[in-house]
Amino acid sequence: MKLLKGFLAIALVSLIAVSCKEVKEGADAAKDGVEEAAGEVKETAVEAVEEVKEVTEEVIDSVKAKAEDVKEDAAAKVEEVKEAVKK
Repeated sequence: MKLLKGFLAIALVSLIAVSCKEVKEGADAAKDGVEEAAGEVKETAVEAVEEVKEVTEEVIDSVKAKAEDVKEDAAAKVEEVKEAVKK
């Protein structure tokens, strides 16, 4: 009977050890998946920031060009008014 209890105890301990090893492997796989997903999110965020930066620079350049056009048009109108006043 003692021998049977001993075998059962050894079997139980072995089963727990194998089960813990499988859980650890699963946890390691989950950790790797999370790290990979975090890396992808970081890359996507960096790309999005770069795209926003480029678009913002384009908008700023466009606004500057429009402001310059308005300035030139205003100067032309001022000249027209000056000429009209002289006549």
